[in-house]
Amino acid sequence: MKTRIIAHRGGASLWPENTLMAFDQALRLGCDGMELDLQLTKDDVLVVHHDATLRADSTRRNGEWLPEAFPPMKLEDLTCKELANFEVGVCRDHSEIRQKHPERGDFQGLHVPKFSEVLEMNATYEKTPFLMAEIKTEGAATSNAACRNRTGIFAHQIVDINPENIVTLCFDWRCLTHLASLLPDTPLGFTTLPVSRQEDAGKATTLIKRHIEKMNELATKAGTKSHLNAWNAWYGDITAETAAFAHNQGLAIYAWTVNTANEMKRLHDLGVDSIITDRPDIALKIGQWASEEN
Repeated sequence: MKTRIIAHRGGASLWPENTLMAFDQALRLGCDGMELDLQLTKDDVLVVHHDATLRADSTRRNGEWLPEAFPPMKLEDLTCKELANFEVGVCRDHSEIRQKHPERGDFQGLHVPKFSEVLEMNATYEKTPFLMAEIKTEGAATSNAACRNRTGIFAHQIVDINPENIVTLCFDWRCLTHLASLLPDTPLGFTTLPVSRQEDAGKATTLIKRHIEKMNELATKAGTKSHLNAWNAWYGDITAETAAFAHNQGLAIYAWTVNTANEMKRLHDLGVDSIITDRPDIALKIGQWASEEN
């Protein structure tokens, strides 16, 4: 089985995250697809951005950095036109982003893209990229009506996408349930937070299995069991035992966020279905080694 290489936010260690340029560069490099995050603007436009607010360490307007002392600007308080005035391709020299991704380049003139722009770009490639789209509700409006609205807008935009080329991820079961009612054939995936960071190996394995069982129970209760296709897991929680358990439950396994060669090789050997990485350049080399071994 071929393990997909998915560029996390377009390959955040190499290019400005969640930008059209990053997605394009990752696909040209040879990635099978991209993972991205979706927020909603004040005028109900889906845009690609991880946080519910603009980051002061990587956002400029008219060449000036956003003031760090000010309250962060929420995307849901900005119209799409207003959001287009901000650039997100450069980060401050001593920022958290620079420390975490020292090899990342800076690029002028990049903006927060609309989700529709990503879909339009994806349609231009000879091979359709695999799209992992996460609907974000954390830090934004979280009423039932807001979740349904956000999900409905998303469903309208992906209605023509082949279900084999997309999976929708979300922590919020209200979004997944509503999406399943709107698009019965669309694949869904649930994300779990890291367990092994807090627990010893034995207890962690038990808890992880319980999480998987609970997600299946929630999916059954919500009427989405037939749509639940994937477990989106922190890579450290994926072991031979938990991988076998998830696969036996009929779930694909997506490993996030994997940035070292040793972990990539380990996860490939365990048979994970997708490796989500900030370093697609490293992951693609691992994929080449695996092909040569087989």
